[in-house]
Amino acid sequence: STARRAAEGKEVATKYVESATDQRLFEQVYTDYTAEYLKGPMYWHEDKLMGVLPQYPGEPIFMENRLTSNVVGNLKTFSSNELAFLAFLFFGIGLYGNLMFNVYDPQWIQVATGNDFNVSYIVESFFLPISFFFHIACYIQRKNGK
Repeated sequence: STARRAAEGKEVATKYVESATDQRLFEQVYTDYTAEYLKGPMYWHEDKLMGVLPQYPGEPIFMENRLTSNVVGNLKTFSSNELAFLAFLFFGIGLYGNLMFNVYDPQWIQVATGNDFNVSYIVESFFLPISFFFHIACYIQRKNGK
């Protein structure tokens, strides 16, 4: 029966003794693995310190000739929809500040008459160039499917 066949098929386990061939094979596999690992982006090297290379180990900028989400820095956790919203918001605020400062409430005339600038227009105008960077980040995230 099944129990008799199982009892006949059992072999006695012996203690494993590593031979010189086994030891040499382990050393060779370990050396090959280590050499391949060091070719990748995960090892430390002085050239990878801040300011020397544009990317951190393990956070590649390009993969398969496409920009990764690591390019946008702290914005990599934002979706493309969120970044599009921020791009439009900052564009609107920046455009409002620029138009108010130069066209609809000219501040140079205020200064000529002895009054002060409306500082809020200046602060709002700084939002315009920031909207461009949100736009670029949105495009990169959209291309990466995020």
